[in-house]
Amino acid sequence: MTEAGAGRLRQAAAAGLAAVSSCLVALAAADSGAAPARLAANVTVVDATAADVLAEVRSARGSVVVVNVWATWCVPCREEFPDLLKLQREFRSRGMRLILVSADLASQRAQVERFLGDQGVGGRTFAKAQADQEFIDGLERRWSGALPATLLFDRRGRQVAFWEGSLRFAELRSEVESLIGER
Repeated sequence: MTEAGAGRLRQAAAAGLAAVSSCLVALAAADSGAAPARLAANVTVVDATAADVLAEVRSARGSVVVVNVWATWCVPCREEFPDLLKLQREFRSRGMRLILVSADLASQRAQVERFLGDQGVGGRTFAKAQADQEFIDGLERRWSGALPATLLFDRRGRQVAFWEGSLRFAELRSEVESLIGER
């Protein structure tokens, strides 16, 4: 076989492998019952310090606010993400706001945007832009840094709950529903 022929064969094999991988991913999503990827038309990821995130919470005064710190490489984060979006859909019209903060490295911004788009997230989200420990301590001193991390704020902007690691959707939903009912 000539060098040119071998090169074409390698390219064809690579293309075939990519096609098979894409099919397997699609089949896995279909088999899991997951909704097909919905690309958000407008997702903006803004660099933020802990102070910036807390300022965003204060600006949402009058709303119950859920802050979730997550990362694309964090399996529990990816697993609970659809439940967070479900919670937002259920309670947004009743005064709940979801603030998402990616803890991915700045060099992973494309993966963050792709993940958010695949999840159907639109609008403005945040990316941690501060040294880890400074960000952690600035957001919640009890937080060890484990992901995911979720903070819940009442309508007055007071933090009322904190979860480190995976959380149970039913528990978060119950807490949010209780706060939504308070006026």
